[in-house]
Order: sequence, then structure tokens, then C-alpha cells
Amino acid sequence: MRESEFIESFLRVDEDGDFVAKSLPCPFLEADNSCRIYEQRPSDCRRFPYTDEDVFLKRKSITLKNTGFCPISYYVIERMMESASS
Repeated sequence: MRESEFIESFLRVDEDGDFVAKSLPCPFLEADNSCRIYEQRPSDCRRFPYTDEDVFLKRKSITLKNTGFCPISYYVIERMMESASS
């Protein structure tokens, strides 16, 4: 599938200008929570939740949004706050 077809079929642009899934949960999530396209998943899926990238700190709005549904994002932010207050 071409990238443009993938975007048109499965993604939309959110209020921050980021591509996000049109439907939640992800249309490729199986009943057992496995990913149907794991080996071919897009780069953003491979990199999510970006904890080892500068985007984690530079794009605060998306990082905060991720803490609402991604436990590791929440945990990393929580640990950073604890370290900052020490």
C-alpha cells in the first residue's frame, strides 16, 4: 500500500496538526491486543511512545496527550517530576 493510500484510509489530522488514527482503538489491533501489521507497522508506531527521542520533551502537547493512555509515558513523566523536585 502506498503511503498516501494508508494516510487517506486510516489517518486524520488532529487539532495539533499531527496524524492520528481515524478510529480508536487502532484499526490493526486484534482482539488479543496484538498488532495485525506489526512487521510492517509505520515508523511512528515503531518509535512510540518516543521516550528515547527529543520529541518526548520538545513536543509537550503530544507527550501530555500520550500520558492519558500510555502507562510508560505517564511513568516517565512522573519519574522526571520526582527527579526535578529532589
